[in-house]
Amino acid sequence: MRIKAYGIKEEGGKAEPFYYERNVGSNEVSVKIIYCSIARGDVQIISNDWGDTKFPLVPGHEIVGIVEETGSDVTALKVGDRVGIGYQQEACFECEFCKSGNEQFCALQKVIGVDCYGGLAEHIVVDNRFAFKLPPALHSVNSVPLLSSGVTVYSGIEKAQLPVNSVVGVLGVGGLGQLAIRFLKKMGHQVYAFSHSPQKKEMINQLGAEFILSSNSDSLSTLNKKFDFIISTLNAPYDMDAFLKLLKPQGKFCIVASPLIKQPIALGLLYDYAQRTIYGNYVGSCKNMTDMLDFAAMHHIESDVEVMPFSKMNEAIEKVRTGEVKIRLILENQE
Repeated sequence: MRIKAYGIKEEGGKAEPFYYERNVGSNEVSVKIIYCSIARGDVQIISNDWGDTKFPLVPGHEIVGIVEETGSDVTALKVGDRVGIGYQQEACFECEFCKSGNEQFCALQKVIGVDCYGGLAEHIVVDNRFAFKLPPALHSVNSVPLLSSGVTVYSGIEKAQLPVNSVVGVLGVGGLGQLAIRFLKKMGHQVYAFSHSPQKKEMINQLGAEFILSSNSDSLSTLNKKFDFIISTLNAPYDMDAFLKLLKPQGKFCIVASPLIKQPIALGLLYDYAQRTIYGNYVGSCKNMTDMLDFAAMHHIESDVEVMPFSKMNEAIEKVRTGEVKIRLILENQE
């Protein structure tokens, strides 16, 4: 099929009409796109911040749409189903990682921006195993950020295997951080959120977390060895040592975003009277995704969003680039 999309031809360029051909394979589905987010990560892909973007680029790695066509071997989905699609579109399902239920580590995986085109388009064709049926309780537009930001923080939190009522911290309260707070609160934990912006205190409190001003080093030092778990959603440089000190012995520090420059760390903070753990998390498996969507539906976890039409896509990209958007920006396909 001939797909109308909106492509970016060069680093930092503008989106403009772009067409490509794509067949629907036996295990694939064609999805009519209704909503596509423009997240900070999309802007970083457009800017080629990680050095692996392939141009022409069709951005958009959080997508909600309706199945319009199914391949001959597809049984889990049918025409008319409402589905969500995230960053990963394919895996081999034969390697050791795929067989162990960790498809996100497959060496042959295909992801938006690097190997395939994204959601800034009229349609998208994906392996049906990466098109996830949305629970009826979730609203289409508000669930869009769950498809990448949501599964990333959820699977990172799940890996920590925290007992109920753990003391947990969230670094950064953008799109990732806000969802992390929501998940952690509904999991039954005591949640604190670290931000350098005092104006975010009210929003943080409304989400159910206690605000801590991260720029106040004196207030941080009073919290040493208080936390069982901290998740960092920051993509700007920060003093990691200051936050590692806040972990109890055997505390865990999960990283789901990263500054573009190298971060120094005092290794002694990991072992000296501590046995602390640092680990990273990359999106999530298919099971992580379905578990997260079910949990979100059960606990009414969605994102606050600002909606703009596809026709204003370049304006939307610029708003995200300059930080004008304080909640997740979603583009609506009105054609």
